[in-house]
Order: sequence, then C-alpha cells, then structure tokens
Amino acid sequence: EGSQVQLQTCFIKPGLISHIFVTHTHGDHCFGLPGLLCLIARGRDGREPVQIVGPAGLRTFLRVVLRYTGTRMLPQFVVHELKDIPYLHTGKPPPLLPSASPDLRESQFGEQPGGRDIERDSDGAWTVLTATEGEMRLTVRAAPLQHGARTVGYVVEEDEKGGRLNPQAVMPHLERNRLAIREQWNIKDPRYLMKQIKALAPGEGLTLPDGHVITSETAVGSVRKGRKVAILGDCCNASMMAPIAAHADLLVHEATNAYIPMLGDTGGVGLLERTTIKHGHSTPQMAGRTAADFGAHALLLTHFSQRYHPKARRVMRAIEEAAQQAAGLPLENVVAANDGMVIPVWQKDRKKPLRPHSAHVLPEGASEDLEFAQDLMAFS
Repeated sequence: EGSQVQLQTCFIKPGLISHIFVTHTHGDHCFGLPGLLCLIARGRDGREPVQIVGPAGLRTFLRVVLRYTGTRMLPQFVVHELKDIPYLHTGKPPPLLPSASPDLRESQFGEQPGGRDIERDSDGAWTVLTATEGEMRLTVRAAPLQHGARTVGYVVEEDEKGGRLNPQAVMPHLERNRLAIREQWNIKDPRYLMKQIKALAPGEGLTLPDGHVITSETAVGSVRKGRKVAILGDCCNASMMAPIAAHADLLVHEATNAYIPMLGDTGGVGLLERTTIKHGHSTPQMAGRTAADFGAHALLLTHFSQRYHPKARRVMRAIEEAAQQAAGLPLENVVAANDGMVIPVWQKDRKKPLRPHSAHVLPEGASEDLEFAQDLMAFS
C-alpha cells in the first residue's frame, strides 16, 4: 500500500492532515487508512482530532483493524458515516458491514466522541461539513456514483470572496498624501493603508488628509465566486453528482482504461467502453463527456490501469487528448495526474490553465492559490 511511501516524498507534512474522505470501501481505497493514521500520528501532538468521512461500516472496519493489530501510535480521530448510499451498479451488491454506533468507540485506539451518522438531504446529496479557516469558508457535499460498490464523490466549494484591490486606483491618491499621512497619522508608508482599504464595507470610505475619499466601490473589484472542486470516486456513471458538481473549476475523474493502438489495442473504443462500464469504471472519453455535462472548467484524470506508466508521455498524452476531445476543453485544461503532482486551483478571474507542479517543491507564487488546500484534505 503506497500512500504512506508517496506522501513522505511530498512537501506536505502528514501531521497537518485534518480531514480524510473515503469514497468507497474497495481495498485499494481503504486498506491504507490504518497505516496512514499511524503516519499522521508522528507529528500531530495537541491538534484537533482528524475528521474521517466515508460509507456506513467504516467505523466497524477501523475498530476491528486497530483492535486486532493492537495499534497504539494513533492520532485522535472521529468517524462520520454517510447513511443509505445506494448501490447503483448491476449485479448483486456487496455485503454491508454492521454499522457501529459512534457512542461505542474505544478511545484507547484513538477514536474520539463527536462522530455523526449523516443522512441524505432532500436533494439526495449529503452535506458533510462546513469549515472556516481565517476568512475562507468551505462546504463539503457528497452524492452517489455508479460503481461496483456503494460509492460517493465529494464537492468542495468556497463561499463567495471579496473583490480584488485595484492598486492603480488607490496608489496615486496615497502618494499625493504621503507627507500628510506621515505627519498627521504617523504612518511612514502609505501602502500600510492598503489592507484597511480592501476591508472597507460597501458604502464605506477612507478620507485622506487632502479631503479625497477612497471608497470600496472605486478601490475594490466586484465579489468573486468561490472555487469549486469535484472529486469523484471510481465510477462508470456520475450523473447523480451533476446538481452539486455543476460548473466546477476542477473535476477529478477516473480514466481506468483507454484505447491505445500504439500498445496493441484492437476492437475499437466502443468495445473497450462497454467492457470498462461492466467493471464499474470509465474511459478518458467518458470522463471528458462528464466534464462537458457538468460544465467543468478543467479536468484532472486519475486511477489509470497499470498498463499506463506515468512516464510514458506519448501514452499519457494520448489519454489526455481523448478526454479533451470529448470534453471540448482546451488541451492545457486537461491533465493526466501522477503521484506527487500539485495542481493550483486558480480563481476564475485569473483565467489561467492548469499548471502541474512537482510535490517536492511548492509552486512559486502559489501561496494565495493554494490557500484553498491549506487545511489539507485527503480523498480516496
């Protein structure tokens, strides 16, 4: 199980992980969870409990594994279960583990009070949590997906944000009053007033020594829509995600199997797609069509078959191009992910394409655009 190994090669400190979201309980998506908790525990003294969200039965799974192995090096954690996830695929659904009560926890193995059983909202989705970090407020929701297990995808969305400060509209007035600001307000550099000006509420203003009034309307741009990221689990049909994932800035979608003639594939795209759907997975074309249906701004492809090595650039480029043609997006907005990749989620008004970075080094100048993930959340 490679999550621990790969995480230790990144700039991210495991002890800072605060939330873990499990999409479904196939082994490749949950076997590594107990070990990941042990890794997190190394640098998490005194922090709030890790919040773990996933399908019903996840509490039972963790309690049995941690008790059976006698694991003690654990962070404090809380488990929240999503109730009544429907099985949408063909055939007999996999058995459910008994759902354990959050009140019957065993604190000696890390679990803390506060776990919730989260029921579906009237629109069929789950409101998982809301979180506030400084001036940023996030909402996380989930909705069902079709796969060979009871599966969900998650949407992380920011609230609206204030407009950007326009220095060109402000600095000439501040410079004209530089001497008076220093003498009357004891402020050596008028640029120190920029933060105060940006914080002006609508209708408020700052009157300068020469009588000029800088108002919020003239100095600050319009309110910006918050960013939205949709992270899907394994699936062959994501249509039930559409209401909450519409117009996502970034859609993360699996592309398990691709038709690659250079690797000797025969039979055509249609046959491959039918076979892939039978196993509950997607092709790049299916991911692209989902991005188009959702009106997504960018598409990040994940969960590739082991046939496709991430360093085989011709193969990965063919996968990107297949998804891009189906999505109708610019090619620079469709990226095949690999372990350790960092994707800044740009504000819409920046109008920037995806620019993957190595996870070994923080992207230069990315502090503002990575604030969306400062309270790191891990999805599987």
